[in-house]
Amino acid sequence: MRRPLVLTVVLAALLAGCGGGKGSGAKQAYLAKAEAICAKAIKERDAVAAPGGAPDFQPYVHALVDIASRTATAVGSLTPPKMDAEQLQAKVIGPLQEQLRDGQAYAAKVDAAIRSHNSVALLNLAGNPPKTTRADLAFMRTYGFKACARAADTSG
Repeated sequence: MRRPLVLTVVLAALLAGCGGGKGSGAKQAYLAKAEAICAKAIKERDAVAAPGGAPDFQPYVHALVDIASRTATAVGSLTPPKMDAEQLQAKVIGPLQEQLRDGQAYAAKVDAAIRSHNSVALLNLAGNPPKTTRADLAFMRTYGFKACARAADTSG
């Protein structure tokens, strides 16, 4: 199970409209706040112990989804600059909200496999975590996101 599993499904979710020009004070202030939130989430994610067996898998998945959800809420509560809101919505925010939903749906499937004592389904889920990065990582990096782009990358 790779660490990026569920948390990075969305860590930067709800990065609401960072605006202004490349050197914009409002943009830089917003980026600094968002990056701090994402860096904290990465540390939290890395502190979650990888599952040692089937009994540890469900708590592991839920821990990552919880970190992702808290992070999305924190970043979403930031007051963003306005100029780039539309582009960020299309390339970052909306796609990362989809990633969070993917992670939540994955956790629900894990829960169902546990409830039904379906070890085959659980094993299949453990081997096939959500890996689709929906956010435009190139855009995020060009825009100035580092930790948030790293957190959002579920491919690795």
